Amino acid sequence: MEKIEEDRGKNKLIQGIREDAIKEADKILSDARAYVKERLAAAEAKASQIMDEAQKKGDEQAALVKRNMEAAIAVEKRRIELRVREDIISRAIDEVKKALYAMIGGPGYRDVLIGWITEAAIGLNTSSARVNTSSREKETLDEKLLRDAEAEIKKITGRNVALSMSKEEPALAQGVVLVAEDGKTAFNNQVPTRLLRYGPEIRRKIHEAFSGEV
Repeated sequence: MEKIEEDRGKNKLIQGIREDAIKEADKILSDARAYVKERLAAAEAKASQIMDEAQKKGDEQAALVKRNMEAAIAVEKRRIELRVREDIISRAIDEVKKALYAMIGGPGYRDVLIGWITEAAIGLNTSSARVNTSSREKETLDEKLLRDAEAEIKKITGRNVALSMSKEEPALAQGVVLVAEDGKTAFNNQVPTRLLRYGPEIRRKIHEAFSGEV
């Protein structure tokens, strides 16, 4: 039961970050499709022009030109699709970063920090840990938030974990870093690291959304 609840907690957090990225990708997708169609239309128009010129020189040469142009168009389409998909992924992740940064200090951000701390504590798997955040987030991080995070960890795993605020310099990136009391192990749950961790899942979903749409 403990493992099931832990997996549910992780899946909920993963789902949240993934959905944010997919949501931003959807906004970009329509422009990307238009771009691909425009490029392909230009390639096909050029191919048609060359075909007309080749037709005047003979059917055999025209057939050869047609085969070559079809192959070239297929390669160009694939190249454009790959480039556009990578651009969508990059832009979607950038938008997620901006959106998460804009949330700092706003309504609901305490819950975000509690979720990230909980996930990090579960991953660190220690009885006590020190919590560090960026300087902006330290305004939100307080003893009550840590107690709430401890309660959430207890609810998900059944384990008691003692959390305290780190005395180290604030972290540079948004998110949380938990360090075990002995200082030997740590769990980085900052935004850049989270996006790298869930990157393959985000990419897969965006590729699925893009497939068959151009």
